[in-house]
Order: sequence, then structure tokens, then C-alpha cells
Amino acid sequence: MSAYNDLIDWLEGYPFEVAKPEEVFAFSRTKGFVLKKMKPCSGGLGCNEFLFRKI
Repeated sequence: MSAYNDLIDWLEGYPFEVAKPEEVFAFSRTKGFVLKKMKPCSGGLGCNEFLFRKI
């Protein structure tokens, strides 16, 4: 995360940054992982869940 986002997050509460599923897939691929399963939150409250496997 960026230093600015870290500062804002720590001042306002639990730190996290939002990432689109496509961004998560692209990052994981660069580290040698492939997506095996995904449980999306479908726009509701909660988080997307991903299961990756190392190639």
C-alpha cells in the first residue's frame, strides 16, 4: 500500500486497500499461482474469497 493510504487507514481504522479480482489474478499469475476457485461477494457486504494453487 502507499504511504498516504497507510496513514489515512491507520488514522481512520483497520487498514486495507480494495483490489479488483482482475488485479488479484494478474498479481498472482506473476508469482506462479493459478486460480482454482473463487467465491465472489456479488456486490454485497463482505469480501471475495480466492483459492490459488502454485504451479
